[in-house]
Amino acid sequence: MSRRKAVVLLLSVFTICAALLVSMNGKSGLPITPSDGGTPSSQQPQVDNGDDLEPKTLSIAVSMDESEFQYWIKSNERFQLTHRNITIKMTNIHGQDADEARKTASEAGEPFDVMLLDNDRVREFAMQGYLLPVDEIVTGDSAADILEALTGMVKWNGSLWGVPIDSNPLLNVWSRKLLHLAGVQEPPKDMEAFKTVADALSELQPGNFSPFNLNTSNPRDLSAWLGLFPENAAAAAELSPLTASQKQQLHYAAEHGKELLRFNPLLQKEQLLHAFRSGTLLSAVISWTSYFTMTDDERSLLAIGSPKGPVVRSDGRSFVLTAETDKLAEAREWIQDMTDSDAQLDRYRLFGWLPARVSVMTGEFEYNAIADRPPHFLALMLKDPAATPDPPWRERWIRWTALSASLGGNVNAFMAEQASRLITEWNGEPETPQKNGAEAPPEHETID
Repeated sequence: MSRRKAVVLLLSVFTICAALLVSMNGKSGLPITPSDGGTPSSQQPQVDNGDDLEPKTLSIAVSMDESEFQYWIKSNERFQLTHRNITIKMTNIHGQDADEARKTASEAGEPFDVMLLDNDRVREFAMQGYLLPVDEIVTGDSAADILEALTGMVKWNGSLWGVPIDSNPLLNVWSRKLLHLAGVQEPPKDMEAFKTVADALSELQPGNFSPFNLNTSNPRDLSAWLGLFPENAAAAAELSPLTASQKQQLHYAAEHGKELLRFNPLLQKEQLLHAFRSGTLLSAVISWTSYFTMTDDERSLLAIGSPKGPVVRSDGRSFVLTAETDKLAEAREWIQDMTDSDAQLDRYRLFGWLPARVSVMTGEFEYNAIADRPPHFLALMLKDPAATPDPPWRERWIRWTALSASLGGNVNAFMAEQASRLITEWNGEPETPQKNGAEAPPEHETID
């Protein structure tokens, strides 16, 4: 081969290699020329960052105080960084009735896609056709991981209608000091056992202790107090007519009205703790978040009643999908992101709200500081719901709230008249006269 031909051949090979290199490493954004000689396309390579998806705005309604609302605003901002086609519009309906807020938004042509509801409202909304089931969000291991006391409240007609996120159960707590002084190792399980403890304490320190902290300023606390003993938990949760045992409890409280402490634990926590510390208070109803914020020394003063449940008021919350949403996929994705284990544990550490997932709690024989992770015994307390709301439950709750308010709060003494009126008006029947704290026998019976 001549030198001239060799040079031409090398130049040809170099030209072909250069052309191949340019086609393999061409810059994005250059026109793509069809092989058939058609018009070049300006189509860009597809990038999966959400920019090429249709923009969507999710409208979400929550009800909470301002500090927690700001937490959710920041959580939404983090969500939007990884879901760039989704904008979150969150409305705080704090102080409004959830159903009225739903109606207002719908009538304005801007219906909510997602709402945060108290668990005892979820079945009510579902039965009226306001919600879509969430079975596709809570499946498999995820479903098994959620506390049954919470999912039991939001099940209806074979489906799940809310995704539980947390709860703030009301606890009946007892003075360890006074229980030991009375010679018992655990809280009494019924009214008769309670009377035995109270009688022993009356002999040891007459007139110097309160059997209950009776908080009539809060209808939730009052209903939880009426479920003080396991035998009355279901009736208290259902807001059923008062049982004989509950009537007896009310009359006992009235008989000792002058001795009763009447603190609101949310506003007078220090006074309540002082009473436990000084050995002048036997029992009280407090929320889990109040217990959470106590020191270890303060919690050591207390024994929790009914550690195996059920809890009268779990006071849980759930996210629901409204029937009016047209952004179902995006709404499901948002709920999944906001209710995962890490998010629930983060909120627990900040606000004390108890996570809905069992896996977030400590193991049965594992110890962690309560401020870090919720203790395992709560999984037993919240294993089953005390009751599930039936359709008329909401009406009963409104009536119970009004009746509780008519007692005048904690500033008014709780005496026999108040106990009898509460029983008569709630049960809708004349109250049977009492003798020495016991229900009077029927007229045909006599007592020697």
